[in-house]
Amino acid sequence: MKRILFFAHSSKYTLGLPQGFKELNCPVFVLRDLSRSSIIDAVDNFRPDIMITTGWAYRRYSREHIDELTKRASKYKVKHVYWATEDPRWTEKCSFRCIETYKPNAIMTIHPGSVNKYREFGLPAGHLDFGCNPEFNKTEPPSSKYDYDVVLIGNGGREWKSYRKDSVQILLKPLVERGYNIAIWGKRWDRFNEELMGFKIPPHMLKGELPYEETNKVYNSARIILGLQNDHDMLTSRTFEVLGSGGFLLTVPTQSVTKLFINNVHLSCASSPEDTVDLVNYFLKNTAARQEIAHNGQRLVYLKHSYKERARQILDFCSLFERN
Repeated sequence: MKRILFFAHSSKYTLGLPQGFKELNCPVFVLRDLSRSSIIDAVDNFRPDIMITTGWAYRRYSREHIDELTKRASKYKVKHVYWATEDPRWTEKCSFRCIETYKPNAIMTIHPGSVNKYREFGLPAGHLDFGCNPEFNKTEPPSSKYDYDVVLIGNGGREWKSYRKDSVQILLKPLVERGYNIAIWGKRWDRFNEELMGFKIPPHMLKGELPYEETNKVYNSARIILGLQNDHDMLTSRTFEVLGSGGFLLTVPTQSVTKLFINNVHLSCASSPEDTVDLVNYFLKNTAARQEIAHNGQRLVYLKHSYKERARQILDFCSLFERN
């Protein structure tokens, strides 16, 4: 079995793919911080076959330590795959910078439309969605701390230039304006651009940042979870995580959502603000229907969209580009 070095700091990542590789019986070393000694442990001592990097790490760590990591990996001929999880919104500011810094052997991206951009660099490239980790994203007893009718976990936009703006106006705006029992967690909502977005969020709905480790408790405690989407042709990580938790997800019917999930079977989709209000009213009253859909969604993502499946996709991808 391949030995996997996974470099990421955030629990959003370390509680994901590494578990998938472990379930495939691959030895895994999770490298969360860079120092000379940690790099030696991770590369020289662990001797991985594949190294996976992701995110904005080039801004978090010194260039000296990143160069040390990549040079040692290259010395031992470790296959280096960069997982571009910020595409397409931050392809130039994040993904391209990371490629320049890390010099990976191959790229996988959450955005199918970005694959050819990397192939134009002469790099093997493929598509890899986020997924769920059934060891973390799972059913658990509800917490009174997170007992709300509707919740949203996700960061507010800076300029709101992506489809995320439409998602907010379809899913969140009509509920805020009607004063539903809503809680919102994430960065930048305290600087919400009311003039640009066309509505105001009362301060009592804003709960600040939430540690990733707490997200599963929220999904198990609230009755309806709003799932913003950033683009028509990709899916957010929370899409899979909410469903994996057994939570009831209300999202928008993008082509990526409707390709993988059946409306009102695995989740529910609102195409307009009026849809959102109607669906929320219906599912708040019909607990059994809500729970059945949530159960179906959980069963599907456990079967087809777990990080075990994503890990298998990476191994198959690496085998393919090694042959070529």
